[in-house]
Amino acid sequence: MNLVVTLGFEEKYALRALMRSSLGRGDRFIIILPDDKHPRREKAYNFIVEEIVKRVFPELEVERVEVNVRDFYGAIHRIRELLKGLKGKIVLNVSGGLKILILEVLAAASSLGLEDAEVEIEDIDSEDIDVREAPFVRAPLKVMYPVKLDDSDLEILRRAREKGALTLKEATEEFRVPKATLWRRLNRLVEHGLLEKADDTYHLSELGRSRI
Repeated sequence: MNLVVTLGFEEKYALRALMRSSLGRGDRFIIILPDDKHPRREKAYNFIVEEIVKRVFPELEVERVEVNVRDFYGAIHRIRELLKGLKGKIVLNVSGGLKILILEVLAAASSLGLEDAEVEIEDIDSEDIDVREAPFVRAPLKVMYPVKLDDSDLEILRRAREKGALTLKEATEEFRVPKATLWRRLNRLVEHGLLEKADDTYHLSELGRSRI
């Protein structure tokens, strides 16, 4: 697993992301931060490394990645190259850091069309509370990807929401299209993460719910 966090002047968001992730040996903990060496940011970074990682996660190495946030497109290129080299699941926590850095990370990740990546963001107003109580959202990065849906696709998604589930047989009878045609359409929606398939039953996913 790869946990990538953006770092601002406070370490709490990066630390909560780390605690939630349960990283272990062989995983990567990557901190992206501006290259300006701001004292407050350096203090936060050093606290993460010296006080937390070395004491609580001694088997874990912190990878520091500096970018010139003032060079917007250069920063995106730098982050793209980083992300392209990662293997396995990627979690991008963008709770902390400069807003422009957050945009650069999201632009880089989205432009790559990463399939096995999630974006995580914590409620910026949450104070120093237990990590298990900190409100946050984690969603697949593909929630930001465009998917071309025609009227038939949308109707399938709506019917899946209304009925709770659809089988291929039920859908064929209801939509009155050839079984093979409908099967391809249903499985295309599954590939895009809009439907979830269990045995012969199709359910509307959370991502699908966001598109109708």
